[in-house]
Amino acid sequence: MPNNIVSINNELYNYLNDVNYGMSKPQFNHLTTIVNGLINLPGTKTLSEIAENVYSAKDKSCICKFLSSSRWDDNLLNRNRINYLNFFLENNIVPESVGFLVIDDTVNSKESAKRMQGLSYNYSHTESKNVWSHCVVTSNFVTADKSIPLEYQPYYKEEFCNRVKKDFKSKVDIAKDFIISFKSPSNCKKVYCLMDSWYTSNNLIETALLKGYHLIGAIKSNRKISPLGISLQLSEFEKYIDPNTLDLVTVKGKNYKIYTYEGNVAKFPNAKVLICYEVSKDGFESPVYLMSTDILLDSETILEYYLHRWSIETSYKYFKGNLGFDKYRIRSIVSIERYFLIVFLAYNFLELFRITVSHKTLNTIGKVQKHLNNLMIKSFVCFIYEKSKQNVNLEDILIELKIA
Repeated sequence: MPNNIVSINNELYNYLNDVNYGMSKPQFNHLTTIVNGLINLPGTKTLSEIAENVYSAKDKSCICKFLSSSRWDDNLLNRNRINYLNFFLENNIVPESVGFLVIDDTVNSKESAKRMQGLSYNYSHTESKNVWSHCVVTSNFVTADKSIPLEYQPYYKEEFCNRVKKDFKSKVDIAKDFIISFKSPSNCKKVYCLMDSWYTSNNLIETALLKGYHLIGAIKSNRKISPLGISLQLSEFEKYIDPNTLDLVTVKGKNYKIYTYEGNVAKFPNAKVLICYEVSKDGFESPVYLMSTDILLDSETILEYYLHRWSIETSYKYFKGNLGFDKYRIRSIVSIERYFLIVFLAYNFLELFRITVSHKTLNTIGKVQKHLNNLMIKSFVCFIYEKSKQNVNLEDILIELKIA
């Protein structure tokens, strides 16, 4: 299969043109080139690969300058991206839908990097250890079969922020900003914030409730509850549970045994807590503890809603495996943050294209990408065919395609 890209898909060009705020023609060419390369090139998708294989690309140094020092307002472009997504959601959500704002973070490992700005040791759940990396906090909006990455913000350690005169924000502060800035589609009858045990805190619970959203989150085993007025950690309380009192619940083909508690949870006055054991052939798995501020939900619905959180983990796999989100080699935080924005633009396009086309076979980001790759191959063949009709010398064609 050819790696070279000779044209940009019309839908992709129109999408980028819609979110563009007024870049110069050369700047917009760089933007379309990078997004086109991220979507259509196989392999590592580095800026070097894009410069070598995309017909419209300038050399690598020009692309790097576009990211590091070219005068374009990435904050304004990002706001346009969010406004574009808000408009899309407002007009493509089924009335009375339930929506989920999912917040989590991921790390981009850079073990061999020495001079990149903003690197620090961050815990990687996939590797179960601290790794030398960039940490990025992100949010997804999920409803029905739609899962759209919204916000992103790198998390930098306070020492680095002080050194570069950048305002320090903790991960909780960043998550709080995401909740406050989120604009719920008017067709959504309810919105739930979903997060893992690291983010489930009174600070974020109160922020969500002030916005009119409930929160469903995992909590740690040392969180205290007060059954019969006795304060106990969940791990201690669990020892007194009679297995015969557990309710059997089936969600998405998996069976769970659940104990439901309602009452005080640490400093929060009234919530539902589920102690969930997944049923396997060997018995019960270790329990997962879930907390819901919406006490009207039954245990099956709480668990079903919480499982939508997995969509953000799936998006991280697509970000890194399909779009090179962690494959950058640029050094400055300006370049890196602009690169993150461009990758988010690419992912958003793929998801919106998937939703808009509504073709049964294009039901994942990967399949949409393969479909666009096929269109790219067709344009490659047509390019050579047209050049041949014009009696262009083969060597000149190879030079144009950057494969001489």
